[in-house]
Amino acid sequence: MVRVLDRQEAVRLRKLGKSFTYIRKKLNVAKGTLSYWISGIKLTKEQLKNIQKEGRALQVERYIKTRKEQRKKIFDTFCEIERANLLPLTKRDFLVAGLFLYLGEGSKSTWWETGISNSNPAIIRFVIFWLTKILKVPKNKIKIYLHLYKNMDIKKELGFWSETTKIPLTQFRKPYVKKTSSLAIDYFTFGHGTCNVLVNGGDIKNKIMAGIRVILEEAKSRIDNSTPSSPRFI
Repeated sequence: MVRVLDRQEAVRLRKLGKSFTYIRKKLNVAKGTLSYWISGIKLTKEQLKNIQKEGRALQVERYIKTRKEQRKKIFDTFCEIERANLLPLTKRDFLVAGLFLYLGEGSKSTWWETGISNSNPAIIRFVIFWLTKILKVPKNKIKIYLHLYKNMDIKKELGFWSETTKIPLTQFRKPYVKKTSSLAIDYFTFGHGTCNVLVNGGDIKNKIMAGIRVILEEAKSRIDNSTPSSPRFI
C-alpha cells in the first residue's frame, strides 16, 4: 500500500513539474522504479526550463529521454521483423487472434451474451472489426456499456467511445459511473474508462466458445503426444 501511495505522489509531483532528482530524494525510491512510474508524463517547456536551473537534474532528464528513445528504437525494430513474419494476415488468422483475445478478456459467465471489456481503444477497435468483419455480426446488434469515474466528463467520454467504435450513441447503455476518482488509479490507463462491447445471442457465444475449446483441445493433444514416456526401471 505504501508503494501505491508513493507512486501516486510521484505522479502528482511530476505533473507539477518537479525534477526526477527532487522526487527521488523526497520519496527515497530507486532510480529505475521512479523512471518507470513517471515515464509517461510529458513536461511543458516552462517546466523543463525550471528543471534546467537545478543543474545536474537536467542530466538525469536527458538520461530518461535517451533510455526512452533507445527502448522505442529497439521495439520498432522488433515490430518491423514481426511485420515481415506475420503479414499479410488471413481471415483465419484474425479469427484465431480474436478467439484468444476472448479467452483472456471475454465474458464467460452467461451463454446468451458475448462481451469483451478493455480500456485500450486499439483493442476495442479490433473487437468491433472481429465481430463485424470476421464473425459477421450486424453492427446494429452491438451494444456498448461504459465504466467511467465520477470526475470524468461523461458526455465527452460517450462521444470518444462512439467515435472510436463507430457505434451510434443510440446503441449505448447508460454508463456505470464509479463513485471513486480516476486520479486514484495507481497503474497506467488510457484515461477514458473501460469499454464493454456486448452482443446478445446464444449462437455467436457458442461459436466463439466452441472455437476456443477446439484450439485448446488440439494444443493438449499435441502436448500429450509429444511428452516423452517415463523411463521404466526393472
